[in-house]
Amino acid sequence: MKRKAKNNKFTISGWLGNLLSFGLFIYFSYHLVHGERGYFAWRGIEQKIAVAEVKLEQQTAERTALENRVKRLRPESLDLDMLDERARVVLGFAKPDERVLIEMN
Repeated sequence: MKRKAKNNKFTISGWLGNLLSFGLFIYFSYHLVHGERGYFAWRGIEQKIAVAEVKLEQQTAERTALENRVKRLRPESLDLDMLDERARVVLGFAKPDERVLIEMN
């Protein structure tokens, strides 16, 4: 009978160990997929990075275009057509024989 008692005690502790191990496995598996740093969070961050890279490319292209316009208005490399265009738009200049159309927004 003592032998059965030891086996029962061993099986109970064995079952508890297995149950605890299985519970830990489930816990860590869940957090591996759904956790703050899990698979789905990683995929979300990858998508945010892709969107940010597209925005960066757009902003870089816009900045380059603006830098080119500014460079053409500098005294060292003055573009007379650009100067004429900006004077007409900003200051409202026009030649005497030109018609001016004003857009109302």
